[in-house]
Formats: sequence, C-alpha cells, structure tokens
Amino acid sequence: MSLRRVQYLALMLVPLAVLVMVVQAFSGSRATLSRWGVASTEQGSRVADALVGRADAVVGIMQPTAHEQLEAFNRDSSLQEQVAEGRVEWYRRPVGGGELAYIVVRLDEMVHLELITADGAVPGSDEHGDTIWLDRQHHLATVATMANAPYAQREGLELLAAMAFGFHGAARTSNEGSVVINGVIHRVNAGRGVLCVTYDQRALIGLFDAKALATCWQAVGGGPVILWEGKIANPERIEPGDGELPFNPLNEDFVQLDWRIMIYQGTYPKTAVCVGDLPNGHSFVVLANSRGITGVELAQALRAMGCRDALGGDDDTSTQATWRGQPIWPGSPRAVPDALGVYVR
Repeated sequence: MSLRRVQYLALMLVPLAVLVMVVQAFSGSRATLSRWGVASTEQGSRVADALVGRADAVVGIMQPTAHEQLEAFNRDSSLQEQVAEGRVEWYRRPVGGGELAYIVVRLDEMVHLELITADGAVPGSDEHGDTIWLDRQHHLATVATMANAPYAQREGLELLAAMAFGFHGAARTSNEGSVVINGVIHRVNAGRGVLCVTYDQRALIGLFDAKALATCWQAVGGGPVILWEGKIANPERIEPGDGELPFNPLNEDFVQLDWRIMIYQGTYPKTAVCVGDLPNGHSFVVLANSRGITGVELAQALRAMGCRDALGGDDDTSTQATWRGQPIWPGSPRAVPDALGVYVR
C-alpha cells in the first residue's frame, strides 16, 4: 500500500473514532427531557416522565459510598433502638444549636413503608382536581392517635414508627400531594415533589405524573425539595454553586412559598425524608425531625449521612413522629391528614 493511501485512510479513521466516542457517551445518558420539561429514568423499573434525582459520581476520585457515609454518621449519633437485624434504627444527634431525631429504614422484603391516613379515610380529588377525602368529610389526627388506632394495624406486620408528612388545605383536609398506597393511585399532583418507593425496593424523590406514579408501590407528596443530587437548597442562593442550589430547585407549585422559606431559614421544627443507595441495589430512607436548627443545617446533615435527595414536609407545629406508638418529642402537635408508617414483618 502506498504512503499516500495510508495517510488518506488515517485521515478518514480519526473523525470516525471521535464520532463513535460521542455516540457511546450520550447513549449512557440517564435521562431525556419530556414535553413537560421533566426527565425519564431507569432505576430497576422504568419511571416514565418523572424528574428523579440521581447524583453523578466524581470520576477519578475515591469517595465513600452512601452506605459508608450513613454508617459513619450513625456512629457519631446516639442509637435509641435497633430492630429487625438493623434494618430499622432510631437515632438522636445534636446539630448546631438544636437536635435531630431520625429513623433509618433499609428497604427489603422485611420492611414495609405505607401511608397511614387519619381515621383510615381514603384521599382523592374532586371534580376540579382539588384535594379531598372521598367521603367529603374532614379527617385530621395527631400521629400518635393514628399510630395507636386499629386502622393503622396491618396483618403480619408490626408498626414501629410513624412521621407526619405532606400538607393539607383548610377547606379540604386530605393530602395536597400525590398519594399511592399499595400500588393504588389515590391522588396525582405532578407539581409537587414525591417520595416514591418502587416495587423493587428502590426509593426515589422527584416530580411524578400519573404515568410515573404507576411505577410506585407507595408514594406521598410533600415539598419543596431541600437536597437535590447532593446539592443543598439555600434561599440565599440566586445561582447554583459550591454544592448549593437556589431554594425550590424543582420549581414546585407552592402558593405559600414565602412562608416555606421563612420556616426553612428559621430554627422552627422541621420534617424531611431523604433517600440513598445500599450496596445490594436497594435504598435506604431516612425519616427526619429537627428542632432548633435551620433548614440548611438540616439539609447538610442529610447529605452528610449519604442521602442524595431530600424532600421537605409540613413543619412547625405539624412536626411530629412516634416510635412504638409513643411521641418522640414533648408537646401538643397539630392534627394532620396522614403519616408515613414504618412496618416490619
């Protein structure tokens, strides 16, 4: 073969190789934008048309896994009780000038998360798509009342913990967000953040439409997101940077967003759930209550324990949780529409 022909082939092969590398890089992308400006992803089972947080790994830098971060955080916290061979644990920990109480739930076949509704009522939407109980009545109760009621019992399961989560309006008292209980979709609100537990023991946080909610075994809405792909929501931020994002990073639909910011920036009691990955491919979920710390301090603690995403819930006097039916905080909390229950077999 002549030298000129070799040079010609080389010139042809170089751009071809570059093209192959580009195609390979984009074929591994985790998401494509839908017409609603949200993303689709695959994590075990497909979550269609949902914007779901996934923190990208830093290539070339050895970092502790989420599981290792969680174990390290737990070692410096005060263990209150461990159940089901370590699948569920309850901790307390000083943070800043206040305290964090949190329950770690490692999802598998022995652990069951489920929404408990006040009076066992069924949530739904009215003809205008607004939140309502299907019996058209008002149903509110404290978490302690719900946790000790017969309607919270599940055959073959023990209720270990329950935490208030979600929001309700004054006129209609059921959860304003999306609700899925045991695979049945009761309410859809695609404009609010959702905690979704899939059929294959994965926990996801993001925005879910009706199609995406069909992949959830359990789901409950809250918001706004306070930790997104490892970055903390900070109301002082105008632009992303230094591991932080502006508050309400998913642009969730909140009429009273200024109120949420005020509570978040203050040291009012706060509620949040966060999710992270386990080595076995399942997820862990943390149910967190705080008192005397700011929202940024809470989000920092959740990130430190290995969570990639966290979703806020109703705060202030709605903040409440129980362990084995007993409140973990003193005081008289307000009645709420539902609680996230932790059951073990």
